[in-house]
Amino acid sequence: MMLVTVSPPKKRLRELLGSHQFWLIAAILIISAFLHYTAQIRATPASLFGEPSHLTRHAVERVFLVLPVAYASFTFGLVGGLLTLLVAVLIMLPRVVFASPYPLDAFFEMCAVVLVGGLVSWLGEIQRREKKLRRRAIAELRAVNAISAIVSQSLDLERILESALDRVFELMGLCPKGGVFLSDAETRELHLVVHRGLPDEFVRQESVVRVGECLCGLVAQSGEVLFLEEGCKDARHIRMREMAPHAHLVVPLRAKDRLLGVMFFYPPSSYRPDARSLELLAAIGNQVGVGVENARLYEQERRAVDQFRISQKELRFYVRQVNRAQEEERKRMARELHDDTAQALLLLSRRLDALATFDGGVPEPVTQRLEELRELATSVLQGVRRFSQDLRPPVLDDLGLLPALEGLVTDLFEEDGIETKLGVVGAERRLPSETGLVLFRIVQEALRNVKRHSQASAVEITVEYRDARVKIRISDNGRGFELPETVGELAQMGRMGLIGMQERAQLLGGTLAVWSEPGQGTTVVVDLPV
Repeated sequence: MMLVTVSPPKKRLRELLGSHQFWLIAAILIISAFLHYTAQIRATPASLFGEPSHLTRHAVERVFLVLPVAYASFTFGLVGGLLTLLVAVLIMLPRVVFASPYPLDAFFEMCAVVLVGGLVSWLGEIQRREKKLRRRAIAELRAVNAISAIVSQSLDLERILESALDRVFELMGLCPKGGVFLSDAETRELHLVVHRGLPDEFVRQESVVRVGECLCGLVAQSGEVLFLEEGCKDARHIRMREMAPHAHLVVPLRAKDRLLGVMFFYPPSSYRPDARSLELLAAIGNQVGVGVENARLYEQERRAVDQFRISQKELRFYVRQVNRAQEEERKRMARELHDDTAQALLLLSRRLDALATFDGGVPEPVTQRLEELRELATSVLQGVRRFSQDLRPPVLDDLGLLPALEGLVTDLFEEDGIETKLGVVGAERRLPSETGLVLFRIVQEALRNVKRHSQASAVEITVEYRDARVKIRISDNGRGFELPETVGELAQMGRMGLIGMQERAQLLGGTLAVWSEPGQGTTVVVDLPV
């Protein structure tokens, strides 16, 4: 839809009066009217106009003959101006030869008109050429800017090449017939990546060209722009010689003194690019080469990132499998300790107790030694049970996470005298076995750190159940420590437990955060999906 604005009459009149074209036309009309009545002016008494010698020679009329010459030269170019000047000379020539009473003056007037008209035509041609060069420069600049924008804004290799190819066709005024070969440094081959207007047979036969072979391969080897008026007749053109006659234009694609491929075009045989056009194509080839290099680097980086992600995923899978195997082994060992070792120690303790209380006249020293052995067996039994509990508490598999955490809280208070509170937010529910086990291990490691390093007197544990996640917060009032900037520094500080906790959380797609300051205690927050 086009919006047309109609100006008010007064405004249009002001614009018309302010136009220099209007006053030029008015002046020419007035002068033409004056010249139209020269016969009457000549008849006017000499007292009014003085000696009319100059007017009788019609000098003014000859001067005005330059105007159509100038107009024609600026409108139709040098040829139009010269033809108009020739017509003006033909108009003036009869008067010079036959009619003028002053033939010498008339001849000089004609020469002056020829000189001025020729100069005006020459100046008009210079202006036309400058305007043409200016338009061409603007078009070239727009094309280069468009290609630069494509190269800078996109990292899609195929899109860069297709857009650049179309821009070159548009800039050079060529029919869309050509394509782009990209080189393979390992095989020293050129592979056809994108093309326009090429027959299917060409695409099949010319999809791969070796460097140094045929015209495209030679340009990929030399790095110089190549133009041939009759490419098919050239001896170096050894492939697809049965194609219709055409010119051959090949532009190298460069980036950092590296040849990455070529752009080739098949213009008509009448196409004749000048040196400036070839230089422009070489510059465009350099820009496209930079885009190709950036796209390839991006693709390599993307592949490296994808490979790293795959490696990370595989590593996490293997670590997860190792952890599962480790937990299964712990479970087996805990069961064996509980079922075999603990039962054997319990039986030994009871038999020692029975011997110590035997009424068969056991000497006092023996009874005392038996009592010591019984107490030692009881102590070992408690240690075995504690060790079995640490390996894999049966309550975790039987009753779930919260009862297992209550066992940790009770042990921390009974063994180390640290006040511990366990709070629950949200509706309690049974978690998947692996999730519950990871949360238990993280809380277990956090409480072990509290017991070993923090010198805390109180610990608070909060379990928060949400829709699809479980969050546990462990806070103590201990001495705290200064957190490093990177995880790697934790290993240097000997904080391997924190690293293990973080890795366990990440294996299940969760997060673990630690806050601590010297004298301000430590807080550990783990958040896992369910």
